[in-house]
Amino acid sequence: MNGALEFQLDTDNKEFQDALRLITHTRQSVFLTGKAGTGKSTFLKYICKHTKKKYVVLAPTGIAAINAEGVTLHSFFKLPFRPMMPDDPDLSTKGGRIFEFFKYQKKHRKLLQEVELIIIDEISMVRADTIDTIDRILRVFSGNTRLPFGGKQLLFVGDIFQLEPVVPSDQKEILSLFYASPFFFSARVFREINLVPIELQKVYRQTDQTFIQILDHIRNNAIRKEELEIINARHFPGFDPRNEDMYITLATRRDQVDHINEKKLAELPGEEFISQGAIDGDFPESSLPTQLNLSIKEQAQVIFIDNDPERRWVNGTIGMISGIDEEGHVYVLLESGVEHLVEMTSWRNSL
Repeated sequence: MNGALEFQLDTDNKEFQDALRLITHTRQSVFLTGKAGTGKSTFLKYICKHTKKKYVVLAPTGIAAINAEGVTLHSFFKLPFRPMMPDDPDLSTKGGRIFEFFKYQKKHRKLLQEVELIIIDEISMVRADTIDTIDRILRVFSGNTRLPFGGKQLLFVGDIFQLEPVVPSDQKEILSLFYASPFFFSARVFREINLVPIELQKVYRQTDQTFIQILDHIRNNAIRKEELEIINARHFPGFDPRNEDMYITLATRRDQVDHINEKKLAELPGEEFISQGAIDGDFPESSLPTQLNLSIKEQAQVIFIDNDPERRWVNGTIGMISGIDEEGHVYVLLESGVEHLVEMTSWRNSL
């Protein structure tokens, strides 16, 4: 579902319509969920394209924010990179403490007052303490402290079967003193708000019903032996793809990804070029969508992480570096066979 089809509304999808009515005609906050391929991102983009409300799109990580065409939660709310418990003194209005801690500019304060709809994508990765901190900020800076989230409408989008919140070992004990779990739904604010859950059911990404059923059983830890045999029948241990075929290797850990990328890059002939990135403001390197200093060579495979305004590529398009000139300009050959000069901010190393 991309291009012109991306915003095509499935009029037979009851859950899509229910969520759309709530977001459009009420101030009710909604948790929109569903397995992969059910249209969560499509719904998000449809809302952004058609809503008349003043809205912002936020996400917990840099990559997720790029995918949702928004900004990170930490960037928008100026959140610190530490836990903020409900009794944190920096959240208190006494002596203007919260205003001193969150030094929003006048323009940003106005935005916090006027925004009507706040969309948070990949909500499964957002911690409970982050949600309560956002609740506190919105109450105070909107001047509406009695209502959850300052009376704003929240649209949470994501699948809790997917990536969970990151909780460093030294923070687990602190969080457990205040929250039943680190997941967003354990936030205290949900004791005061009726959050409506809507689960999208219809899978659009696949049409093979047998494959969909197998994926469902894997998701629910109910996979059967005969179904595993169907999956394993597709395993070709001696498969060695050619570089020009542009295959992608999936891995579960970032260090595995980095190891494979570095190994593949070292195998390529030619000179290595390093594109040096820059961080503006308080932004952790771990949240960057790429390595800060990105090593590339000709014939290296890359994947785009944004949508080109001229529609030459979209987030997820695969390509291969076809040339790097003396001034550092990079040319990428796309899967379609068309070559383009691209900005370094538009892609990253891929497997």
